[in-house]
Amino acid sequence: MTQAEYEHSKQRLEEQRRAGVELVERACEAQMRALELVWMLQGGTGAAALPAGVVAAAPAPPAPAPPPEQRRRGPEVEKDVEVRFSDLPESFTRRDVCRVLGYEPDRGVLHRVLKKLLTDGLTRIEDKGDGQRPARYRKTGGAHSPASA
Repeated sequence: MTQAEYEHSKQRLEEQRRAGVELVERACEAQMRALELVWMLQGGTGAAALPAGVVAAAPAPPAPAPPPEQRRRGPEVEKDVEVRFSDLPESFTRRDVCRVLGYEPDRGVLHRVLKKLLTDGLTRIEDKGDGQRPARYRKTGGAHSPASA
């Protein structure tokens, strides 16, 4: 993990925390308004305990969630890798592929694309990798590029 990836992940976690706290706060406010309303409907005099307009105010609509990132299908990922293959370093991992693509494809799809590069003779496995260490591939410098295959 690079420093930039670490910082990006840290920032994303902080944003998720803030969004979660905001949702909990809104839910608590809505529950308090509902409780106050029930109390008032039953003849209680609890409205004075709330700030002016809290019972009458409609709950704020939740902020729209960002649209989920669209996953690309196998042929799309394969075409993207073909187009960007020359941008990969001579020795690379799946993380390098994701960085060059600008997105992280489905694991299975990326595995099939990397396997196809191996079977087409465009790459070879430099280091098989294990659990925490990713496999490392090396370009073979074959006569044809993925785009012409």
